Amino acid sequence: MARTACFLGIFFYLWTTNVQAQIIDEIKTAGQIYAFAQMHGDQDILLDFTYPELIDKAGGPEAMKRILGQIHQTRINEGQTVKELEIKEPIVYSHVLDEIHALVPIVTTLKVPGGLMITPSTIIAVGTRQRENWYFIETTSIDERNVKKVLPNWDNSLALPFKSPSIFKEDPDAIQ
Repeated sequence: MARTACFLGIFFYLWTTNVQAQIIDEIKTAGQIYAFAQMHGDQDILLDFTYPELIDKAGGPEAMKRILGQIHQTRINEGQTVKELEIKEPIVYSHVLDEIHALVPIVTTLKVPGGLMITPSTIIAVGTRQRENWYFIETTSIDERNVKKVLPNWDNSLALPFKSPSIFKEDPDAIQ
C-alpha cells in the first residue's frame, strides 16, 4: 500500500513538473514569435498576440491594427528600431479561472540616434486553460491599481514587478 502511494506521488510530481515545463516552453515559443513581430513591425502578427479585451477597447481589429502601425511609424520617425526583444527567466504563472496568467521578464534593445536604449521590463502572457492561444500585454503603463482594467480576470496572485529604468549605451560610430 505504501509503495503504491509512493509510486502515485512520484508519478503526480513528474506529471506536474512536465506540464509546468510545457507551459513555460509554450510561453517562450509564443514570445519569440511576438518578439519577431515587434522587431519587424508586423501588425498582423502583433494583432494575433494582442489580448482580445484590448482589441475590443481599441474599437476592433482594424482600429488596433492602426494603433500598432502608428506606434511603429512613430518609432521610425524618431529614428528608433527594435533591435532585440529577449525573453528572460524566471517566468512565473498562475491559473486564474479559465486562463493562465504569466509574468515574462524581457529586455528590449532599441537602436536610437547615438546608441542603444536597453529597457528591462515585464509582459503579461495570457493563455486559455487549454493553452491554444497566448496573448501578450505590455506592462509599461500598468500597475496593481489599473491592471484589472486591462485584464479583468487578474486576481493579484502574481505581483507585478517594479519598473526598471532604461540604460543608454552610446555608440561612438553612430555620432557624427
